[in-house]
Amino acid sequence: MSGNLFLKYLLRFVIVMLIQVLLFGNIRFMGYVDPMFYIWFILSLPSNMNRSLFLVIAFVTGWLLDIFFNTPGIFAFATVLVAYLRAPLLTFVVSRDNTLSAYEPSIKTLGLSTYLKYASLLIVLLHLTLFSLEAFTFSHYELVLFKTAINAPLTLLLVLSVQKSKAS
Repeated sequence: MSGNLFLKYLLRFVIVMLIQVLLFGNIRFMGYVDPMFYIWFILSLPSNMNRSLFLVIAFVTGWLLDIFFNTPGIFAFATVLVAYLRAPLLTFVVSRDNTLSAYEPSIKTLGLSTYLKYASLLIVLLHLTLFSLEAFTFSHYELVLFKTAINAPLTLLLVLSVQKSKAS
């Protein structure tokens, strides 16, 4: 990764983490609305990034959120799980001719419908994992599903709005 790309992704990381911690981390409307905008950073990293480096970045991202939100490993686990499943999901969702090249997954490179499938699946997985670990019991599955049904579409809308603004 060249120096300019490194600085681009480092700046993006810092901005996204500040937005997540300072803005979205304080929303908690009625105890249920808790958008996880930070996942956009993980979703938008290049497809050809070294897998080990990618998982370390995901872990550090989740670990920092665990520190800020005082959660014992919940964000780290969920973020690494999403990062681990991103590559197989990308090859599943993206057409064959597009998987051979290196690209930054976005609406511009994948198209709206493909990006929507890609982002939706990983965002729902992230929320299901986070809220399941937060509840830490199967007896509250209704609450987990309810919180996922509220927050996943909201997070997806935030991610799509950033993608659309980048494409313009």
